[in-house]
Amino acid sequence: MNRIQLIGRLGRDPEGGHSGSGRYAHFSLATHEHWFDKGSGQRVEHTEWHHLVCHDRLAQIALDFLSKGSEVYAEGRQRSVRWTDREGREQRSTQVRVHELRMLRHAPRTDPLVIAAKGIATVERLLVDLAVGLSPEVTLAELAAMLNLIRSNLTSAEEGAQEGETTPPSDAA
Repeated sequence: MNRIQLIGRLGRDPEGGHSGSGRYAHFSLATHEHWFDKGSGQRVEHTEWHHLVCHDRLAQIALDFLSKGSEVYAEGRQRSVRWTDREGREQRSTQVRVHELRMLRHAPRTDPLVIAAKGIATVERLLVDLAVGLSPEVTLAELAAMLNLIRSNLTSAEEGAQEGETTPPSDAA
C-alpha cells in the first residue's frame, strides 16, 4: 500500500497553473519531529521537507486558501519523478500526490478578510463549474463545508480583535 499522511506547515505559498491534464498546484511542506538521544540525553530535532502536488479542485483550494506558514493535513501517494534538466542531466525527485487536503491553521499574521475573499471566490468559481457540469466531483456538502470554514474564520477573527489579539486565532477545518 502506498499511503502517506502528513501534518506540517507550508514552506512557501503554493504555486500552480494549468497543464494539458487540468489545474495543478505544488508546495513544500515541513514536518517536524524530536526525540531524546539515548546516549547523551540531549533533545534532537529534525525537520523533513516534502514536495506536495495536487490537481483540479484541490489545486484551486490550495492556491486560494493556503499560504506560507499554514498548517495542513495532507494524505496521498508517494511518487518518484524523473526528468532531464536544461543541461541534459537526468534528475529524480520524490513527491506526494495529494488526494485529501485539510487546513488546520492559517499562517500567522494572515489577514482573515483576504482569506475570506479568496475563499468566497473559490466557492463561487466551483458553483459556476458545478452548474455547467465542469466539476461533477464537487458536492454541495463540500461547498457548504467551505462556506462554514470561511464563516468560522471570520467569526474567530472578529472575536480575537474584540479581545485585543494581534494575530488571528487558530481554526479547525
